[in-house]
Amino acid sequence: MNPWLFPWWGLLKAPWSGDVTQDIAADTRWLSPQFELNFSGNRKIEAEVVAEVASYGKQLGALSEAVLEIAQGQPGDAVERLKRLAAQVEGVKRKHRDRLEQRLRDDLDQLKQQDPEALERLLRDYS
Repeated sequence: MNPWLFPWWGLLKAPWSGDVTQDIAADTRWLSPQFELNFSGNRKIEAEVVAEVASYGKQLGALSEAVLEIAQGQPGDAVERLKRLAAQVEGVKRKHRDRLEQRLRDDLDQLKQQDPEALERLLRDYS
């Protein structure tokens, strides 16, 4: 309440009244259950594929439609859509692989500058 509209508000207090603040965050998880997804591969790659390429439902739908077309002996648009989807997924995988390789190169270059002998030991271990 605005203290300017009710100047006496701060002077009168009812029993057990006082300045009380309470965060109210209703627990509604029981209304909308959350599922934990178990990723079989790289979590980051799978999360990016689901977020940017196609959800699991869309991926499954594209696969189902393509299989049905092939089963009917009429490969068409669904098969082409599945091929495009697969190419997009491969693009995400390639991007992550390239980033990983670049990070490793940068780290190895830094190790070479700071401790060349440690780099030599590391390279011998992985040879």
